Amino acid sequence: MVGGRRLPLEEKRPRRARGALAEARGGSGFTDITEAGVRLTTPAATAPLRRDGLGWYLYGVAAADEASARLGAGLAAGAVQEIDLVAEGPLVGVTSRVSLQEFAEPALPERLRDTTWLEQMIRTHEQVLERVLEDASVVPCRFCSVYRSEAELRRFLSERREVLQAALDRVRGRVEVGVKAFIDRDRFAAGRARQNEDVRQQETQVSSAEGGRAYLERRRFEQLVASELERFRGEAADRLHTRLLAAAEDGLALPLQAPELSGREEEMVFNGAYLVTADRGAFEQALASLGRDFRDDGVELELTGPWPAYNFVPEELGAE
Repeated sequence: MVGGRRLPLEEKRPRRARGALAEARGGSGFTDITEAGVRLTTPAATAPLRRDGLGWYLYGVAAADEASARLGAGLAAGAVQEIDLVAEGPLVGVTSRVSLQEFAEPALPERLRDTTWLEQMIRTHEQVLERVLEDASVVPCRFCSVYRSEAELRRFLSERREVLQAALDRVRGRVEVGVKAFIDRDRFAAGRARQNEDVRQQETQVSSAEGGRAYLERRRFEQLVASELERFRGEAADRLHTRLLAAAEDGLALPLQAPELSGREEEMVFNGAYLVTADRGAFEQALASLGRDFRDDGVELELTGPWPAYNFVPEELGAE
C-alpha cells in the first residue's frame, strides 16, 4: 500500500512515447522526426525506394541468445501486426515491415497531425516492446526508426554493436518503473494545521471570524497554506528522489505533468523514472515506506510499470 492505496503494479496506463517528437534526434540509419517532417540520415538517403515500397521499422534490440523460439512465439501470439526478428551477430532487431511512402518526408507532417494515426503508432511501438520485455531484455529504439533496406538495418546492428551490447548489458535483468506523487490541497492544509503553529492559529482565526473579517482571514489562511505548499514541493521532491534512488540502480527526475496528461485532478509534485531489478522488491519496500511518511501531508504515490528502459539507454538509441 502506498499513500493509503494499493500499488498499481499490474496496471499499465496508456502512455505516449517518451519526449516530444519535435526534439527527436536521429542517428545513423534513423528516420529523424522534426516539426518539419522526416529526414533519412542513412548514406542511402537519396536512393530510390525499394521495388516493394517497404522499409524496416525498428522497435528495439535484444540479445540473440535471449531471442529464443519462445520470444518469437510470444510476439506472434500478441502482436498487433507482423513482427520480424532480424539477427546480426549477437544482436537481434525487433522489426516490422512498413511503407516507406507512409514515412517519407512529404507525407509525414500530415501524418503527425493525424492524432488517430499517431496514437496508434505510439501504442504499437510500446506494445511490441512490452511484449518483448516479457521474455527478454530489450534496448528500446527511438520512435519511428525506419530503415530503407534490410542491408541498412544490418549495417546499423553491426556498426553499433559495441554501443548496443553495452546498453543491453546495462538493462539485462532490470526494468524501468515510474513514480508520480500527487497532493490533495485540502488534506495538505489539514496536515499543516496539525504540524505548523502559524497555520493552526490562522485556521482558528478563520473559524472565529464573522462577516467581512471572515473573508480576510480566509484569504490569509489560503496564502499561508500556498506558501507552505510552495516550500513543501521542493522538499518533497528532493526527499522522494534521494530515497528512491538509493533503492534503485539509477534514476532521474522528469518534468511534472499537467492534469490533462497525468489523468489526475490533483497537482503532481514529483515525477521520476528508475532503473530497478526485475523483482522490484527493495524498491517497492522503499516506496511503501515513503507513502507512509507522506500520508499526513496529503501525498499519494503512484507506481507504474514495468516498462522497457526508455530513459536509461544512449540518447541516439532511446525513445526520449
